Amino acid sequence: MKVESISSWDKNFFEDFVRFRNKIHSEIPTSFPESITDYSRYFASDSIFADFKWRAFLVKKNDQTIAKCVLCFRTESDKANLGFIDWENDIDVALLLIETVINYAKEMGIKKIKTPVDINFFIKYRIRLPSKSKPFFGEPLYPDYYHELFQKTGFSVIEKWDTYRLSKTKGFIDFLTRRRNFKLKSKNQALESATAFQKSRIRCVDTKNWDQDLKIMYELFHEAYKSMPEWEPLSFEQFKMIYDDFKYIINPWYSFIATYDGKPVGFCINFVDPLSILKKVKSKKLSRLDKVLLFLKLRLNTSCMLISHVGKVPGQNNEEIKGVLISFSKRLQYLCLPMRKILVTFQVINSPSRRSFNESSLEPYAQYVLYGREL
Repeated sequence: MKVESISSWDKNFFEDFVRFRNKIHSEIPTSFPESITDYSRYFASDSIFADFKWRAFLVKKNDQTIAKCVLCFRTESDKANLGFIDWENDIDVALLLIETVINYAKEMGIKKIKTPVDINFFIKYRIRLPSKSKPFFGEPLYPDYYHELFQKTGFSVIEKWDTYRLSKTKGFIDFLTRRRNFKLKSKNQALESATAFQKSRIRCVDTKNWDQDLKIMYELFHEAYKSMPEWEPLSFEQFKMIYDDFKYIINPWYSFIATYDGKPVGFCINFVDPLSILKKVKSKKLSRLDKVLLFLKLRLNTSCMLISHVGKVPGQNNEEIKGVLISFSKRLQYLCLPMRKILVTFQVINSPSRRSFNESSLEPYAQYVLYGREL
């Protein structure tokens, strides 16, 4: 076995990368074929991610790729993200790959590695634990044996998340209770507070002015999530490249932006799981008519609501912001009624959005972990 590595764009190198990735992920329902273009967006010399340093690794045996990964970090940081990682179920291969990566990381002054993280947690991170639950779009699904290889190469779990299935009946009762309690509380507040609450407004995401609303969501994401331990900043141009295609997936009726006194203060980003629809056109070349029909199917989809991101900016007027979140819940409860299933996705234990739901209305659905290793 031998290891090859590069730190500048090489099309031939990444073509091997792509072929091996697509081979490993061919049977994973949440994975779609990738191309050399997908990787050039991140690693070519003119990439908008040029502020990240990186080194890509391939392990080969008899000229056949058997493992790959990319280590990414910023110059000023002593932490690195190990992502785009795939390997055959062979501990010797895994040990060789990780040993080579760690030797390089130490040379660069890296003291901690997190995995799997593809460049930044906005792109793709975490790995689902083995589960019999039906996968949904965007789940970080890998072959089950990856967990054993991570653990045997010195990595341990450093963070956990849960996805829950929300009971429509219990959730609706919970919403009515919270709304009543908030109203009773607000009656005892000063007139100033009641007036402040009236300054709160909620509107749907406007896909006709997508760039404008994407910029608002970018700023809200930064304010709401910057205290997270895995937080890493991105420029708006990088954020836009990652999320721009979401305008075709999200239904604007199900995603909202909240304002307080005219200033954006909260968001609730949700969409109906498109996986079953997209799998049918996987790897197919679509005509214009096919694309129109696909768009309509996505808009009329009622299979599974994914409550994806709920957040608010930190600051004053907490009671008024609570009112905003209750208004989010009100809209969601009505919109979720025709859905066959509702999932509250990727909830960390201390997540503010996790506290938006009563535990009795949530049924465990899937779990995810992030691995880390100190050097």
